Amino acid sequence: MDEELRALLRHKADEVPPHREAPRSLNSRVRRRIARNATVLGSVLVLAIGGSFAGVRAFTGTDQPLPPASSPSPHAARTPHSSPSPSPSSSTPATRPSVPDDEPCAAAQLRAVGTMEGAAGSREGSLAVSNFSDTTCTLSGTPEITLLDDNLDPITSGVVFSPSPAQWEADGSPQPQSWPTVTLNPGDAASVRIRWSNWCPDGRSAPLWRIQFSDGGYLDVNGMDAVAPPPCNGATQPSTIEVGPFEPA
Repeated sequence: MDEELRALLRHKADEVPPHREAPRSLNSRVRRRIARNATVLGSVLVLAIGGSFAGVRAFTGTDQPLPPASSPSPHAARTPHSSPSPSPSSSTPATRPSVPDDEPCAAAQLRAVGTMEGAAGSREGSLAVSNFSDTTCTLSGTPEITLLDDNLDPITSGVVFSPSPAQWEADGSPQPQSWPTVTLNPGDAASVRIRWSNWCPDGRSAPLWRIQFSDGGYLDVNGMDAVAPPPCNGATQPSTIEVGPFEPA
């Protein structure tokens, strides 16, 4: 029955003559529908654009209008990616552990031996000061020397001490490294240049030489009592002793 019904409808449709123009009532309805669809489409576009703008504004977290595409964002400098990484030169250097300087030598760490040779009317030589301890220490400046008599009493009159250039200066040699400080490792020695003249009266016994330290300690110089004193060149003149600074032996 379905097949027969469809065949009957096709046969009837073939008998209807074709129409080239649409009825006026249909044209009016089509125009109204097109206008309505255009209005709806425009509303949809407005809502879509407004929603997109609101979404972008919410994403950027600001109520201000977005800058033009050609202008850099004012928030770009606040982003982590735009922050420059610190260079090694501007970073805080690592703190190095402090290394204490070598302590000044004490009299108990040292031994001294003196040697002198005859010169024209005087004696010239040196005092060798050695570090006999197991600790490194330093010497600097010109030592203070005291002469003792046979009773081990200081000789306080008739003797004048004056400064003398170091032996390397007198010889015209290069200045030693780290001078005027002399670092004495265990077993090392420093030297003090000595020039002694006019010991009166003739035949007077040789004194004992002693090096005084600022901490109150002292160091007796071995061998100086066996040195022949210089001749007496002026009975009314004091004995003069020139003393140089500590320098590497």
